[in-house]
Amino acid sequence: MGIGFQIIYPIVSGQSVSLFAPQYPAPPVVPHPQNTLEVCKLTCSTALTVVPSFLETWAHSDTAIEYLRTLQAICFGGGPLSPKAGDKLVAAGVKITTAYGGTEFGAPAYTFDEDGAQDSEIKPDADWSWLRFSKKPNLRWVPQGDGTYELQILTSEAFGLAVENLPDTRGYATSDLFVPHPTRKGLWRIVGRKDDVLVLSTGEKIVPLHQEEQITANPMIMGALMFGREREQAGILIEPNPEFAIDPTDEAALAAFRNKIWPSVEEANTPAPAFARIFKEMILVTDPSKPFPRAGKGTVIRNQATALYADAIDKLSDSEGIPPPTSWSTGDIEHWIVKLAASVNDGRIPSSSQSLFEQGFDSLSATFMRNRILGVLRSAEDPSLQKAVSKISPNIVFEHPSVRELATALAGIVDPTSDTSLAPGKIAADAVALVEKYTANLPVQTGQSQSTDGVVVLLTGSTGNIGSHILAALLADNRISKVYTLNRASSTSEDRLATAFRDRDLPVALLSHPKLRSLAGDLSQDNFGLEQSIYTEIINSATHIVHNAWTVNFNHPLSAFEKQIAGVRRVVDICASSPRPVRLLFTSSVGAAGGWRADDGLVPEKPLPNPEIAALNGYAASKYVVEQILSKAAENGLNMVSLRMGQACGSRETGAWGTTEWMPILVKSSIALGCLPDIDGLVSWVPLDAIGGLYIDLLLSEQALPQLMNVVHPRPTQWKNVLAAIGEELGGHLPFVPLDAWVHKLEAYASEPSKQDLDNIPAIKLLTFFRGMATTSTSDKVAANVEAGGMPMFETIQLQRSSLTMRQIPSLDDENAKVWPGE
Repeated sequence: MGIGFQIIYPIVSGQSVSLFAPQYPAPPVVPHPQNTLEVCKLTCSTALTVVPSFLETWAHSDTAIEYLRTLQAICFGGGPLSPKAGDKLVAAGVKITTAYGGTEFGAPAYTFDEDGAQDSEIKPDADWSWLRFSKKPNLRWVPQGDGTYELQILTSEAFGLAVENLPDTRGYATSDLFVPHPTRKGLWRIVGRKDDVLVLSTGEKIVPLHQEEQITANPMIMGALMFGREREQAGILIEPNPEFAIDPTDEAALAAFRNKIWPSVEEANTPAPAFARIFKEMILVTDPSKPFPRAGKGTVIRNQATALYADAIDKLSDSEGIPPPTSWSTGDIEHWIVKLAASVNDGRIPSSSQSLFEQGFDSLSATFMRNRILGVLRSAEDPSLQKAVSKISPNIVFEHPSVRELATALAGIVDPTSDTSLAPGKIAADAVALVEKYTANLPVQTGQSQSTDGVVVLLTGSTGNIGSHILAALLADNRISKVYTLNRASSTSEDRLATAFRDRDLPVALLSHPKLRSLAGDLSQDNFGLEQSIYTEIINSATHIVHNAWTVNFNHPLSAFEKQIAGVRRVVDICASSPRPVRLLFTSSVGAAGGWRADDGLVPEKPLPNPEIAALNGYAASKYVVEQILSKAAENGLNMVSLRMGQACGSRETGAWGTTEWMPILVKSSIALGCLPDIDGLVSWVPLDAIGGLYIDLLLSEQALPQLMNVVHPRPTQWKNVLAAIGEELGGHLPFVPLDAWVHKLEAYASEPSKQDLDNIPAIKLLTFFRGMATTSTSDKVAANVEAGGMPMFETIQLQRSSLTMRQIPSLDDENAKVWPGE
């Protein structure tokens, strides 16, 4: 372009051209959109010749467009101009045209209409991106089999060539690919180069230029480069404009950037064939310290740029050498996941049972793993596998962090009827097996002496919602002589307790009470992972154990809880061998009876023999298993009590909920979604401070306690009343919509959530839970004896008989509910 327009054109036409003045020893002026326009105005130029990137920039400036309209012509070349930018300029009255040529063969096409051209040969303004070739060169159009043609120029007397490279005749193969105009004969548009074509491993060919043009039209983007050669699917490298540059290793920033540019990618996907579609997870963003290599005219040097980011491209999309699983059974998927995980994690073979995040995985590794799973499902010939793509959660690796859990989840997604460990029948059978395993050779009560040190309590799980309120009640009650807390070893126990109290508006000063001893340990280990002297001290002095610690994850299979179940059996053995009878209070869950049929009436306060009522998920089944173990231990004379805990709600004193509970998540998400769900049924939630009072009642009770109690509110209230009070407290501007409509809105955000979406709409992470609630609520099952969301109602006769707190607790009212949103 420089030789043609700066030297040849003025000599041939006799017209002057404006150039930046040469300077020495200072370096030459580097043209950019701003200084080019300034010089154009200063020299009173009537036409411009520029690279496309300048026009892309000017298309976003009304001031620039207003000036460009005054010029007689603007010619661009050296690269593509996005249709969006070009159409916008033409619609505004800017006269643009494209030039085409090469050092090897000159300029075979007209930049402007030929003098004396017939009306049919005059190019309309709307066809600014199309070229009409001169009749002088002898052109040969070679079809490429995908609708494109390579331009070859044959040597002739009328049109000489500087370079010849054809093997069969004298001429030059340009490697430039064109498509013919669909309606105007003789017009051609360049769409790329032969070496730009991406041939996927499926044999499909992608000419990326058009999609890259459309995406680059986004003002946030400086460059775009598709990749995918010899891979199963295409992706794209995006180079942000400097003011929008991000750290690509920052997952939150990357997700936000992807979401901002996604409309441009979708627009580019629309006309592209299905195999060329770019998925959001296949967008890579460049590192500001590694800009795209560019030619002097500003175009990206494709091969160099691809090589520069080869490692990132490989990690994102390359599963070469790792074929899909031989079948979609859990076992075969597990073997496949092991190989995928190793390829993502520097070749390290992972343990199938341990969390991948404990074996070197991070959030980026999880993204790569999910992408590879999606890639295999999308490229599968089986339609059922392709449909499974929509069911792959953005957080699937986080939700199922071990190889075995992930394999089980995938097997269930691909074939929901498959016999996986999440299938109800399998869960029930496994529960029976675990009960048999951990009730074998149960001990009998031996110790009979009475404590002279008063009530001494060992409390596990004291940093959670319920545990922190139990601990606060224990420390505030002078009848409790000593409290040991045992929490998992991560940070200092004192710091974790203080954080838990502050988060729930509990008095942190209580933690300074001399009767508290905070310890870090693990019930599943010998001596609870404590020093022998401390362990012996606890065993010899404890009169009560409150076992409240349990992993809350509804996605985990039952097998994932066996270590904790084994820990319960260890506690039972300790209780039996203690020199005095020890009362064990275990925090179970209403989920252990979640499958109870509402038609059979209220759930009784006793262990239930049918394990299928707890086969909703691995978590519920694990609680069921422990209830059965403790029931059988009680038959041997041990003082074992299971507390089947229902939903805990905000304290009556502070209103504080746990932010990870589903109800606060629902309220926060509803604010972002702009509506509240209308749900039928009752709620029997118990305030957290009342739960603390319940445990005090049971610990201090001198009466024999029943083996099992249902900890739900004895006087339920209507869900509608609770939500109405919350809605009023939020300003009364949120409309109520049916629950299934609310879930539908949630699903729309869950399909491609940004970091901001996950922060503002945390219900995305509980989508499966809310879907289940909606399914139940829209059925005919909702009745007077059904909790909102479909859970059965529970009997509380023994609960009220054993606890004054629960006998006297008033119904939840508007005042209780109005305090919750503020917390």
